Amino acid sequence: KECDSPEAVRSRIKSMAKQNVPRALVSLIAGASDATLEHIVMAMMRMAGEQIVRGAMIQQGCLSACIKLIKNGDLSETEKKIMQYAEHTISKILVTTNPSLLTTSQCMGSIQPLIKLVKDNESSDLQKFEALLSLTNLASYNDSTKQHMVSEKGIRVLSVAMFSGHELVRRAATEAMSNLVPHPDMIDYLRKKDNLKVWVAFAADYEDNFECARAALGCLAMVTQDPEIASTFIKQGNLSEKLLKSVLELGNLELMHRALILTLNLIEHGGKCKELVMTTGTLAFCEAYATTYQNGGKSMDLEFSEADQKLMGITVSLSQDIVQACSR
Repeated sequence: KECDSPEAVRSRIKSMAKQNVPRALVSLIAGASDATLEHIVMAMMRMAGEQIVRGAMIQQGCLSACIKLIKNGDLSETEKKIMQYAEHTISKILVTTNPSLLTTSQCMGSIQPLIKLVKDNESSDLQKFEALLSLTNLASYNDSTKQHMVSEKGIRVLSVAMFSGHELVRRAATEAMSNLVPHPDMIDYLRKKDNLKVWVAFAADYEDNFECARAALGCLAMVTQDPEIASTFIKQGNLSEKLLKSVLELGNLELMHRALILTLNLIEHGGKCKELVMTTGTLAFCEAYATTYQNGGKSMDLEFSEADQKLMGITVSLSQDIVQACSR
């Protein structure tokens, strides 16, 4: 059986978008039977797999049409397929779309179908992953999208997805939840010891799941500005102490950057939070690191890229801030 090459399929999809095929598909939805509707939405979903046509699909009404197709309640098997195809189309379109280019109804209307797709036990890991990427994108837009995600029980759904058996789903769920900060409900969620313990464990798992650990540690760096979360963090005992020590000794600049911000937050709170930094070797590390690499001296011997040189300068500056803060 002969099949088109990926390049041929991509070229055909581009041509279809230029010829307003997405708009034609939208016009066919009204009055279509379930069988016809299934194939219409499937065609949209497959077109949305090509990133370059997603903007045209939005302009020609595909995103709004898919949002309007979403319904709940008792559905036939065909209707369930239509819903899942529509939800997946929304997720594919929004993975790379700047939310600022969407209308308010498109932006807000997409959230419930995406959360539904993540929650659906019958959806594939790929569908969950792309839905989570889109939710991450929307959550980063503004406080209104964060609020709508929370009101759609997004925290509970995303927290379950963090325990997926698929590494990419776990990572995307962690990133999506991180982008809900600083919503008050997300802060309250992380103030609970057992919930925060999960994030500390994820942050410490950098050897096996680096990107997920990076997202978790980035979230901890943000939320430990909250004194209650900072207090809960140090109550994790050896887990939190080991996290700071191992990440700083690892030498990965991205993780170090996040760990140093977290450390500075702890110092600013004073008391036992500051004591943790001073008694676990973290302060000593920062003193040695800042002294060794200040003014960019020895860092030139490491053959870093320009971006890494810049990031190293930031980590050195943070280490100096930590040393100064501890002396106050």
